[in-house]
Amino acid sequence: MAANHLPLLSRIFILSSLLILLFVLVYTGLSKGINFGHFSRSMHSQPIPDWMATGLTYLLPPIEIITALMLCTNRYRIMGLWITTLFMFLFTAYVFMIRFTALENTTCPCGGLFSQLNWNQHTWINSALFILSLTTTFTYHKIIPGHGKRRNADASDQTK
Repeated sequence: MAANHLPLLSRIFILSSLLILLFVLVYTGLSKGINFGHFSRSMHSQPIPDWMATGLTYLLPPIEIITALMLCTNRYRIMGLWITTLFMFLFTAYVFMIRFTALENTTCPCGGLFSQLNWNQHTWINSALFILSLTTTFTYHKIIPGHGKRRNADASDQTK
């Protein structure tokens, strides 16, 4: 790896660490599990079908924790970044839907500190986190071999 990529790698490490904190230590995955009763009630108060609320209640916390673990490993980091980006896009789209469809009295099912935010604050924070995850994912693709422009060295050697 070229030395000129070191600052980018440092940024990816810092940004990945922030995303890990988002999913684990800033309570999203763990606090939903710790306060499962509250999380379940909040999910069932959402303007979604009951079967979907039940499914998401049981699926979101472990998926968030698994995603955070993926971000901790070199082998699965890019997959974890893509899942994080997808989740942040979906969460942000949902917040926008709540915010702009007069459903602002809906209880936030987020865990930890995020459950204390109003929908306007959620809009800004989620938008920033989506941009952070998207930027981190594309930066990672750009500098890590095999994740940017694909090169098949073996194929080019066989043609000679």
